[in-house]
Amino acid sequence: MRALAGLDMPTAFIARQPIFNHKLEAVGYELLFRGRGYAAEAPTANPERATATVVLNSLTELELKRIVGTKTAWVNVSREFVLDGLVQAIPPRLAGLEIFETELLDYEMIAALGDLKRQGYRLALDDFRCRPGFEPLLGLFDVVKLNMADLGRDQLSEHVGRLRPYRAVLLANQLATRPDQEFCAGVGCELFQGDFFCRPTVVATRGISANRLTLLQVVAALHAPEIELSEVEQLIARDVALSYRMLRYVNSAFFGVRGDVRSIGQALALLGIENVRRWATLSVLASIDDKPAELTVTALIRARFCELAGEQRSIASPAELFTLGLFSVIDAMMDAPMHDVIASLPLADDLRDALVSRRGQMGQLLNCVVALEAGESGTHTIVAGAGELYLTSLIWANAAAESLFGGSEAAPVRQPDPRPHHDSSTPAGAEVDPSRNPPGLVFGRHSGTDVGLVARIVSRFREFVRKRRRSGPMVGH
Repeated sequence: MRALAGLDMPTAFIARQPIFNHKLEAVGYELLFRGRGYAAEAPTANPERATATVVLNSLTELELKRIVGTKTAWVNVSREFVLDGLVQAIPPRLAGLEIFETELLDYEMIAALGDLKRQGYRLALDDFRCRPGFEPLLGLFDVVKLNMADLGRDQLSEHVGRLRPYRAVLLANQLATRPDQEFCAGVGCELFQGDFFCRPTVVATRGISANRLTLLQVVAALHAPEIELSEVEQLIARDVALSYRMLRYVNSAFFGVRGDVRSIGQALALLGIENVRRWATLSVLASIDDKPAELTVTALIRARFCELAGEQRSIASPAELFTLGLFSVIDAMMDAPMHDVIASLPLADDLRDALVSRRGQMGQLLNCVVALEAGESGTHTIVAGAGELYLTSLIWANAAAESLFGGSEAAPVRQPDPRPHHDSSTPAGAEVDPSRNPPGLVFGRHSGTDVGLVARIVSRFREFVRKRRRSGPMVGH
């Protein structure tokens, strides 16, 4: 990633963690700084520089909308970031500001936060613990975050009771399981954050439910190694809901098809059996109606990352690598243990071992992308440029999910499938747009950037750096 001219900017990437409402709809994302590509390397001794890097990268090179769509982006800001005026570079319509409870909230800071509130900024108090004398400050904050991992159920419930008189929305953070999320919803929390949505609701020996088993049988048939093109067409065509979803997806802006594709046969001729197989599988999984859409987005990010990173290391075919990432959340999709689900699918032994036990090179790839999601360090070193590949995958998955779910959260992005398999029998009236990788979606490029906004950010950051240098050296990465 290029540094902005005149700024000595470290290499940095952005990770995001979804924030859900009670319907398990993603309503925002917390942006996490990743120094040199990874959140675990963020410079804790210099939080204002970390925040400045997040803002600069998000609003210039990466474009915030491509990372979070129209949802709120929550950014952690330090006391110095607020008092030095750098926060003014973030338009209030784009992002919310998270303040750690450990920051010194003296009269100067309270006055500055009050001024930000009047300007329309949304404020969140992170990792809150009830302490004497803190009550008067709670009126400043729109959201109060409670850490489930630190508080536990009893203390979290007690905190919720004490916070009820205030208007702030309560967000339960660090939720590892669905029972934890359901408990927090039951005591009065309205927003939820954590990796609970990537886990099965119930993991037991009850087996796969009948309705999920039917879907799984379709997936298994699609991935049978001996399946013929005509059999794929029949399999999809006899399921009306799957056919409708599949055709709507193929006709979306994501694929860049000119003209209408009106049959599964046309789709097969245009895209090839491997692409139809993968997108039909995705359509089946996305049809599970009691799972959050964010789970499918996570599957897409992992699928694309495994495809790109595995291709770099020549681990397996692109189709196998895409399936690896896509099926990494299939236990959560089916609400059953991974080994039970995988036993029902015709997968190669190395792919099976990677999904069930995270063994082999493909298992390492899965560990890598999961570590990137969680901001952990260590396993990402097996893939060169893992942070950049992750962001490329995230932006690609946003566009793919937009077409898949047919929502209107963001303007449609015109991009064909990354590896179309063309056939000489392409039907008349429909063709794939030859403009692969248009400027609006290629990682590292951007269009329509607000130059005035960038100039304000750069100016404030330079001023901040000069002040810091006069008062002492900045802590490096």
